[in-house]
Amino acid sequence: MRMYVLLIFAAIFLSISTAYYAISLQQKTLASKNDINDIEKFKKEFVKNKTALIEIDLSAMYPSSRYTQLLSPMNVFSRDTHSTKAYFSKPCLVVNEKMSQLNFEKSEIWESFRCNRIKNLANDFFDKLPLIHDSGLSYAYLAFLSGRSPFDTENWVRANLNLFHVYELEELPIKSLEGNFQVLSRLKKIDLESLINGSPTIITDDSFIVRNSMDINVTYKFFPKIDLENFFLGKYYFIKPYRVGEQCFYQDGRFCWEKSSGPFVQIFMQSSILLFSSSVIIIFLIIFILFKKIKLQKFEEERKKYALRVLTHELRTPISNLLLQVERINQQSDLVPSAILDDFLKMEGEVYRLKRLAEKSTSYLQTHDGPTLISFNYQSVSSINDLVLDMLDNYLNVGVLFFPAKMDQEFKLDVYWFNICVKNLVENALFHGKKPVRVELVLQQDILTLKVIDHGENNYKSLDEILLFDRIGKSSTGLGLG
Repeated sequence: MRMYVLLIFAAIFLSISTAYYAISLQQKTLASKNDINDIEKFKKEFVKNKTALIEIDLSAMYPSSRYTQLLSPMNVFSRDTHSTKAYFSKPCLVVNEKMSQLNFEKSEIWESFRCNRIKNLANDFFDKLPLIHDSGLSYAYLAFLSGRSPFDTENWVRANLNLFHVYELEELPIKSLEGNFQVLSRLKKIDLESLINGSPTIITDDSFIVRNSMDINVTYKFFPKIDLENFFLGKYYFIKPYRVGEQCFYQDGRFCWEKSSGPFVQIFMQSSILLFSSSVIIIFLIIFILFKKIKLQKFEEERKKYALRVLTHELRTPISNLLLQVERINQQSDLVPSAILDDFLKMEGEVYRLKRLAEKSTSYLQTHDGPTLISFNYQSVSSINDLVLDMLDNYLNVGVLFFPAKMDQEFKLDVYWFNICVKNLVENALFHGKKPVRVELVLQQDILTLKVIDHGENNYKSLDEILLFDRIGKSSTGLGLG
């Protein structure tokens, strides 16, 4: 039964360990320095071997430092809000004659245009600094939002695209955009910010953008993103959109580089799942077998107890008859010849021994239900030497030598079972060994050791071989040590 319990715990441990390692293999980890170097190396290899779909030059689109503010990060009004309408509906300031004669700043000129105090703007109005209004919008975009001619026409917008803030390009009509401005208008603000800040590589929803570091101008090459993904196939790295709160192997802007498990790991993970399922099945099989085994053992125990009850019951009748015969002979002991009186007394002792054995067996079968096979009845013995000497009384004249304990003392034991053990050992030594047989008592603190030593020969190599059930001597009358 212990073996079955051990197998159950082993299977459970195997299942938990397999599940743990399978899950740990699936868990994401952060990229090491070597992983980052590998990704960057593959990027450079891709740029070297692929042809760009388009190349844009920010230096040409915004040719001087005066355009820098059109590339700086800023907040812009959205078409989906009413903030632009609110701006144009703000109340206008009252301008007196003296103020009108002054040289207005660009913002004041624009305010006059917004309030319809002037109808037109000078041709160089939008080229003069500043290019950005206090509201955060470019003057060109404010003019487009005014809806006045010619600022709302496609031709005017197309001719002044480099006067719009780069974030405002996505708000303009698609027909008015052309060339590189149309490419920039499709980029999200976070991608534009990375572009303006000079990031060496940028990954967007449909493009892979690489800055040309060899060029003194600020130029970027655009590659189809699908080509980059195909290039990384078989290199154990792939990209996916970054989501806030999720662990990322290596974040690259709005995307995450992830490292795929190799084929060996994938096979191991699949085999781990199979092994885990098999372990669960094995556990249930072992539990089922253990249940059947326990049930069979209980059945065998009941069967043996039943056989012992029958045997004990059958023995009681002949034992009772023998006791009656012994009592009758005892009543006429004066008629028994002295030559056979000693043999009769030995026979009387054996009959009473049978009687006690039957009584013990009956008592065990009726009342004993503890965890041990035998229920002991301990009692104190004043002298252990006298007790053993009394048990050996019939054997001292047939080759048995008794060596009592040096320090005799009181001892607590079950006299009945101790007597059976002593007599069995002595009789086996006399029958199967050679005389003389030494019986020694050794007392060490509270431990009693009984040694029965004969001078016979042992033909067996190990104790296991001796205890085999079929190792019965030819002259043996018992069932063997097994």
